[in-house]
Amino acid sequence: MNIIIIPYRKREKHLKYFIENTVPLLKKYMTFLLVIVEQIEGKPFNRGKLLNIGYDLFKDTGENFFTHDVDINPYEETIQKIYTKDVSDNEIMGIYNSKHQTLGGIIKFKKEVFKKINGFPNNYWGWGVEDKSLQNRAEFYKTNITKNITTDDPSRNEYFLRFDDVNDRVRVDEHKKWYLEYKHFKTLDDNKKEEIIKRSGLCCMNYKIMNETKLEENVYKILVSI
Repeated sequence: MNIIIIPYRKREKHLKYFIENTVPLLKKYMTFLLVIVEQIEGKPFNRGKLLNIGYDLFKDTGENFFTHDVDINPYEETIQKIYTKDVSDNEIMGIYNSKHQTLGGIIKFKKEVFKKINGFPNNYWGWGVEDKSLQNRAEFYKTNITKNITTDDPSRNEYFLRFDDVNDRVRVDEHKKWYLEYKHFKTLDDNKKEEIIKRSGLCCMNYKIMNETKLEENVYKILVSI
């Protein structure tokens, strides 16, 4: 079973489009559950922790997992040729990623790989950096990273319909702190790197499910407090 996890808050228009247009295309080529993990109001958005929660809730249901931003919509041929690619037991496959060294956007992996690297850090609040940290973790554990379409690919618009009208990407004061930690990580010895990885991630999460709604046969929306 494939589990597609979307971290979500206040993107009603994008979610509506994804469910009405992308989900039917996915159904043509894949057996999957779409899990929309929605963060309640009150704190800055935490993309990494929401994705960790989606994995945690469905780790016993799925074998292949996707992390998927709600504002990126693959065309049918993209799903057929890229989404259905097999991933190895020690691989994270980038489907659509930044041109920089990150594992944001859309990635695919087997559940044991995500468990091995301890998922995303839970303490990156605001926008950005958690995807850079995930690549650090994958590289540390010698995970094979492959990438298909990146943001500097001149043909990227032939593969995806992307919405660029997002205006809620708030950077908080801690963002610079986490960015500096990400940069500093590469300078550390292996013991210190592993200590940082094990400090925050799948190993140690606190969250509460506030509501769960079944939107369609294979589409769930889960509201969480973090």
